[in-house]
Amino acid sequence: MPKLKTCTGLIPRIYKKSAENIGLFFFVNAQKQIVPAITLEQSIWNYFKFTGIDDWDMESARTTYAKMQKDYLDDCKS
Repeated sequence: MPKLKTCTGLIPRIYKKSAENIGLFFFVNAQKQIVPAITLEQSIWNYFKFTGIDDWDMESARTTYAKMQKDYLDDCKS
C-alpha cells in the first residue's frame, strides 16, 4: 500500500470510499435521525428505491454500512 501523503492523512477514511458507499452511509444515517424507529433494512431499501440501484444485495449493503459506521466512529474518537 502506498504511503499516505501528509496533506491527505487529515482526510477521514470515510471520504476515500466510493460515491455509492458514501451515499448509502449518509442516506441511512439521515433517515435514522429523522425516523428513529426505522430499521436498517428499511432504510437501505429506501436508498435502493431512491437511487434506482437494483444490483446491490441487502447483505452487502449492510456490511458496507457497518464498516463505514465503524470508520466514522473511529475517526470521531481521534
